[in-house]
Amino acid sequence: MIGAVKFTVSAETTASSEDVIDVISQWKSLPDYWHGMREISPSRGGMLKVRFAFPGEGKMSYFCDQESMYCTENYHSGPFTGFKRIEISENGNGSTITVKWDVHLSLKLIILKRFITSHFQQGTENALSRIISEAESRVKVTQ
Repeated sequence: MIGAVKFTVSAETTASSEDVIDVISQWKSLPDYWHGMREISPSRGGMLKVRFAFPGEGKMSYFCDQESMYCTENYHSGPFTGFKRIEISENGNGSTITVKWDVHLSLKLIILKRFITSHFQQGTENALSRIISEAESRVKVTQ
């Protein structure tokens, strides 16, 4: 599709999958790690209203399955629609965090697709660094 943005980014950490899922499971803390989100607040129908760092707002739902070790942001409206899914798996020395993006840009953003894809990938790498830093600091505190 013309406006589709799909990519995957992975990173490894010495933190356990439980420590990682604890960091990302609360929607209120998402802007702490994902700096493309300025603010998230509850909205009607169990949805969340997201104000992005670039001009724009959207509606999303957020679901975490701590047993299966994944969280999904489903974007229902705004500058893009689709999902971002974070999956956590054990790797022997800690865990691996994999972020999968599958979104479709609004018509007015399609001309910026190349820039937006690169920007989202870099933002994902930065968010993973912040998530890993937080998860690993929790390991040190509990030891």
